[in-house]
Amino acid sequence: MSKTEEKIKAQKRINNKQSTVFYTSARASSKNGLIDKLERLINRSKLLNSIDSKERVAIKLSFGERGSLAYIRPPLVRKVAEIVREKGGIPFLTDTNTLYYHKRHNAIDHLETAAINGFTPISVGAPIIIADGLIGNDYEAFKIDGNYFKEIYIAGAIYHSDFVISLAHFTGHPFGGFGGSIKNIAMGCASMKGKYQLHSEYEPKVDEELCNLCGRCIKNCGYSAIAKGEKSIYFIRENCVGCGECVSACPSGAIQSKLEQEERKLQEKMVEYALGIRHQKNGKIVYLNFLIDISPFCDCLSWSDTPIVPDLGILISSDPVALDKASVDMINQTPSNPISRMEKNPESKDKFRTLFENVNWKWQLDYGEKMGLGTQNYRIVEIL
Repeated sequence: MSKTEEKIKAQKRINNKQSTVFYTSARASSKNGLIDKLERLINRSKLLNSIDSKERVAIKLSFGERGSLAYIRPPLVRKVAEIVREKGGIPFLTDTNTLYYHKRHNAIDHLETAAINGFTPISVGAPIIIADGLIGNDYEAFKIDGNYFKEIYIAGAIYHSDFVISLAHFTGHPFGGFGGSIKNIAMGCASMKGKYQLHSEYEPKVDEELCNLCGRCIKNCGYSAIAKGEKSIYFIRENCVGCGECVSACPSGAIQSKLEQEERKLQEKMVEYALGIRHQKNGKIVYLNFLIDISPFCDCLSWSDTPIVPDLGILISSDPVALDKASVDMINQTPSNPISRMEKNPESKDKFRTLFENVNWKWQLDYGEKMGLGTQNYRIVEIL
């Protein structure tokens, strides 16, 4: 049997497999608060039972940007750290420095931002480590067999940890359609060099009719890649790193990616990074999605918009593809918040395509299934 036939057979086995996603709703009461429900969800899933004594457990999350209010609340994160200690592990909270130039671009600003947003060793009951070091150059290379990459660059503290718990705040995202567990691990565990790899296909363009020369994109660009022209801004291509900060900063929607195909490549590259990191951890990785404060944009912004749907709850799985698919389905099946950005199409059955019509969020799930990261075939087990 050829290697191609073996891969096809292996892929069919993955596609036929059904992954379990455990879920608890955001509904709570005086005797059953959300923190208690999170503990019950984790313990009944038994997914953290494989933490061995004295293992260093990286709890990977985003601390949120300064000015943002939509990140995962610190008391929920503290409960995860407490459970890790009960299992015998040694927890630490971690994230990597951002490619875009703001208040998480280096470890000093990053730690200060985490503290401002309520994440301190005292508040969360665990140390906080910026995984790729002071300026993003602390990493280890890891060989993979991807279509885009043969080597990826994993942040040092993630690479040297024994177990990873992904805490993803599920949101909309201008490149992925949504940001969930795949993005949290792929983009979030990559060093600065890895982030350059992931964004290398991105090239922005400007709609001159929509640009009003407000200058926000220039202010938010840390690479001197944007300048003002007579009628609109223009890009200095050799300076652009493809971080996408200008897309998020533009209030008029004048800046977009150049080709739809580029978002697809970015999503597929994220899958390869997520798969490589899972291999490097020998499968000792668990994923949680928090469907709370589901904002239309990711936590990298310095502001938060109105949630697109009500709070839904928390999900956990060992399969990030199934977990992200279940999260998308749950959001799409929930009535829109009529005073959010969904007001332009409140009856939409695909909320993330409504938010980002040129971005197909299914690309990352389809490619994840193809590459063996997981399956879109799932069953929900609700924990009350």
